[in-house]
Amino acid sequence: MNLIVCKGLALFLICFLSFVELSAQHSPIKITSEKNSNDSYTFYAENSSPLPYVVTINFTALFNLNSGRPLPYSANVSPGRSRLVNLSPTISGQRTSFRYSYRYHSGCLRTNPENIEYLLPYPEGKKAVGGRLSNISDWIGQDPPEDWYSVVFYVDEEQDTEITAIRKGRVIAVRDAENTTSENLLFTTDRNYVTLLHDDCTFARYSTFRENGIYVKEGDYLYPGDPIGMVAGSEYRFGNQIRVMVYYRNDASISFHRGDVDGVHNWKYVKPLFRTAASESELIEVNQEYISIHPEDVITSEMSRRERRRWARHN
Repeated sequence: MNLIVCKGLALFLICFLSFVELSAQHSPIKITSEKNSNDSYTFYAENSSPLPYVVTINFTALFNLNSGRPLPYSANVSPGRSRLVNLSPTISGQRTSFRYSYRYHSGCLRTNPENIEYLLPYPEGKKAVGGRLSNISDWIGQDPPEDWYSVVFYVDEEQDTEITAIRKGRVIAVRDAENTTSENLLFTTDRNYVTLLHDDCTFARYSTFRENGIYVKEGDYLYPGDPIGMVAGSEYRFGNQIRVMVYYRNDASISFHRGDVDGVHNWKYVKPLFRTAASESELIEVNQEYISIHPEDVITSEMSRRERRRWARHN
């Protein structure tokens, strides 16, 4: 087996956007209000996307109204309609008025990543050599996130290999047919990827996929070990590879005033512990070979009873 072994840390660039309310015309978040019988107002956030968001609302003018909450106020908003805040009259029977604005960021406040085991991101019985990815900030003189963590698995270029799900999740983003045609790269932003959302509001981003080699679409639910697509990576100096990163929203990055979060990183990162043929709850080491196994206890660990019964009928 001819495996590509990384002699150092590969270079990785991740560009994440904070979604900021600029125009309601193209916004996945819409704020509505309803006047109640007691002359109070209830504000709702309508989320038309599959992503969870943190919505921050601020009232720039309040006349004879009181929110009863510290302002600006932030809340997690799942897809659909969520209640945000209530405004009550200070003096009953008198005129009231308000003016507000809002911002939103992908992810959730107070995310607490679950302490679970992950599967390796390739089929059972396959081998790959592990590595860790450095952040582009290290190379351009900027400070990377203190907890930055992302792993890479180098696979045999002579064998077709699938990228598989490391954990149960829902597909929220797919980028296909956009791989670079350059060669011998250390990093590139032009690569195919798939992002999954987990039940604890962490995200997993998988890359690099073969051109038009992604099997899944947005909205699909995947279980540990389910195939996502075919691996690629021949454009990289170290050959075909699977890149995986697990991350979640940094609470400190949520603020209505942009100046309050200058220099604050948007995301925090998880160090996944993997089940391998050799060990349980294993942290990936550089240049170490790992054999993938797909044991039932890891695959079904986050399934409901109904999901377990359905899975058992087909396996």
